[in-house]
Amino acid sequence: ILAALVYSPVYAHEGREVGEYTLEIGWREEPAYTGLMNGPEITVNRHGGEDDHDEGAATPEAEGDHANTGEDDHAEESTGVTGLEDTLQIEVTFGPASKTLSLRPVRNEPGHYTADLIPMRPGDYTFRVFGTIEGIEIGETFSASDGQFSTVEPIEDIQFP
Repeated sequence: ILAALVYSPVYAHEGREVGEYTLEIGWREEPAYTGLMNGPEITVNRHGGEDDHDEGAATPEAEGDHANTGEDDHAEESTGVTGLEDTLQIEVTFGPASKTLSLRPVRNEPGHYTADLIPMRPGDYTFRVFGTIEGIEIGETFSASDGQFSTVEPIEDIQFP
């Protein structure tokens, strides 16, 4: 058990509910370091429940013993939103500089998208997600200065000798 706790990866991403969606964003590799390939990643899930537009979704009564199984419940109550690489973008800002990145889907992980970026300066970066999700206008800003995802650290912190 101790080994699992010590070696489990740390995911420092900010999650936010936007309408019927949950957006989770952060660096692909955290902690993030200057000069190393990285980039923002975002996961977009649609909430389940009565207002879910998926008429084919199973109800807890129809799922029998699986209705109260904890983690499986969560997976059945939300679904990854696909096709967003054509409708969402991420703007990355550091100080006065900004760059807009196109997203690409992560293979075999519906609702999970990433973009490539090599952060060149240590400090707090900001991600602005904008565009549409299933026709709904989105404009959300996430900042490392809020402590929800990793500040970019200087590469010297991990270099040796």
